[in-house]
Amino acid sequence: MDLIMQLPVHPLINHAVAVLVPVSALGAILLVVFAKLRSNYSLLLLITVISASISAFIAENSGQALANRVGSPGEHAIQGERLFKIVLVFTIIYVLWFAIHKKFIVIKGAQRVINTGLSASLVATAVASAALTFIVGHSGAAATWEDRIDATVTQPLAPDSPPADSSGNTPKTGKSPSAGKVNLVASEISKHSTAKDCWSIVNGNVYNLTTYVQSHPGGAGVIKNICGRDGSGAFKNQHGSSSKPNNVLSAFLLGSVGSQISSNISQSVITPPAAGAGNSEEGEEEEGDED
Repeated sequence: MDLIMQLPVHPLINHAVAVLVPVSALGAILLVVFAKLRSNYSLLLLITVISASISAFIAENSGQALANRVGSPGEHAIQGERLFKIVLVFTIIYVLWFAIHKKFIVIKGAQRVINTGLSASLVATAVASAALTFIVGHSGAAATWEDRIDATVTQPLAPDSPPADSSGNTPKTGKSPSAGKVNLVASEISKHSTAKDCWSIVNGNVYNLTTYVQSHPGGAGVIKNICGRDGSGAFKNQHGSSSKPNNVLSAFLLGSVGSQISSNISQSVITPPAAGAGNSEEGEEEEGDED
């Protein structure tokens, strides 16, 4: 189950990971450095460390489930898998360290060497776990908010026109708008492969989805995954033969694959259709049924 009350589990459990892993890491380092703390706090830390490991496991699995719903967050997913693995190693080492210091495990012979090695490994994995928790949190925040924040940044104003001369005429600069053409071929579409510049091919047509990335009902990740490539398969799997998505998609049409369009059109900003704009066809069908 990846939802609780119709909300994703992943962002909720991430709060536990963000608290438990750094606390566990700090506690482990303190117990290694200050032996007098071990008798009072080693058992409490054992519970905390195991809880951190369980939380990281749930976060990693719920993250995969969320990605299946809204699209992969890219680097965040990779770092999340690494975090669970390093926290698991940290947990195993701490359990061994705890068992040896509580004499649940008795080692004869090279006990001093083993204790030193375990302590060093415990500190190393504690530091790695805490650092990776920060990295994962940052990558998750970037995947969720970076493009939205960038979209709110005010674009610089165009340079002012040259001042008019004494007769009231604006001097000509000798430059005219570009009359170039853009060929809608695969090599051109592949250049537009980011959330800030997103073109995609769907069923033989090319669409400029840049302004639709953040307003897509299924999440920005779904659109990001098809930027710069053929998204026909993903579109069909998501929507099948439903007419509404096709109606919405038509607002972003640049042209068919292989056709040629004006460079002015290719650089224009397409405004996403208003919510419910794709329902007109369905509404007409319902009226026809009533007649």
